[in-house]
Amino acid sequence: MKTLFMNLTKSISALTLIVSTICLFGCLPDNNDQPLPDTAFVTIYHGSPDAPEIDIYAEARKITQSPLRFGESFPYSQFFVGKRLLRFSPHLAVNTLLESEFTFEKNKVYSVFLANTVSELQAIQVEDIWTEPDADHAQIRLAHLSPDSGEIEVILNQNIRHFGEGHSFREISEFKKIEKGKYRVEVISKATGEVLVSSNEIDLRGNRVYSLVIRGFETPINTNKPLSIQLITNYIKF
Repeated sequence: MKTLFMNLTKSISALTLIVSTICLFGCLPDNNDQPLPDTAFVTIYHGSPDAPEIDIYAEARKITQSPLRFGESFPYSQFFVGKRLLRFSPHLAVNTLLESEFTFEKNKVYSVFLANTVSELQAIQVEDIWTEPDADHAQIRLAHLSPDSGEIEVILNQNIRHFGEGHSFREISEFKKIEKGKYRVEVISKATGEVLVSSNEIDLRGNRVYSLVIRGFETPINTNKPLSIQLITNYIKF
């Protein structure tokens, strides 16, 4: 896992997703002679379709430079290990939508998914564990974040059940190896067999790790966030 952590550090630095390896959430001491504290990598995804743009606070410190919108991710960044209190508020507002405590361990990588409707907002923490992809393969997982779609099945190219045969709301699957190539995605209701949404071909490239996110409302009410499919790149092996 330490190798993954170091490779992710190199990947993120190459992509300039963080300003530097000293941009840690929890505030570093000013004494340059002190060794850097133990850290974990954390990304946060906004998957609540009727929630507003949000600001994120770690303890009392605001960590987002711009509001996080639905379907956007706060990029992998280094957090102090131990118990961390994260607070999610509407952009530029003083009220809080959700406040949750998370535990991060040294040299581990995590995703936090904001899920459900804004009135029942939840934060799902998962540890991100993948094997190193190669030039001919990727790693990919499924995140079911659609509040009203019920149990679903996701099929690739009409007959590949890469993620298994059923997924409940808020279920985040493990990363699995897949051959690089172009894939058409269909999201099917387990209750009715109906195709709820499908995609044009997505291009899964080698040396990459992805999350396939099913998001939005199957039946939108007073919102422009209908059910949709999103592909997120978690990691690139350079």
